[in-house]
Amino acid sequence: MHDYQFSDAQDLASLNSTGVISSNIFDLEEGVSVDQLVMGWVNGIILSTSNTGGDDGLWIEVRSADSTNLSTTPLYHGAILLTQDEIVAGREFSIGVYAAVCEKYFGLWYRAGNTSLNGATIIDAHWALEPASHLRIQKKNTSSGA
Repeated sequence: MHDYQFSDAQDLASLNSTGVISSNIFDLEEGVSVDQLVMGWVNGIILSTSNTGGDDGLWIEVRSADSTNLSTTPLYHGAILLTQDEIVAGREFSIGVYAAVCEKYFGLWYRAGNTSLNGATIIDAHWALEPASHLRIQKKNTSSGA
């Protein structure tokens, strides 16, 4: 479980090009000033999909706005396009965010690339300080063996 979860098994069934907001958004002014640097990563994973096709894939956008719907004059802070071939269970993604100015509410927006996606796609996404990575760091052996 993550402290800042945008989507927790959110169902993006029959998503169209208008799009939908993430299950959770965050109020950046709650207890602090919004005039601060926002820097980090949105990491996510497609948990399952019954997607049978669509025109141009799935857009995942990081937005902020003065309204909780994130659709009225939003600021865009990052995005990724998952092509049709990338919309598969287990597909992970990371979106880097470096924003000097954010509006009050901060969250994700999911939309079909063109017309619609056919079927359901279940997704998790959360805020993190580093990107998701499959890279493994190995400790270098520094012993001389002598």
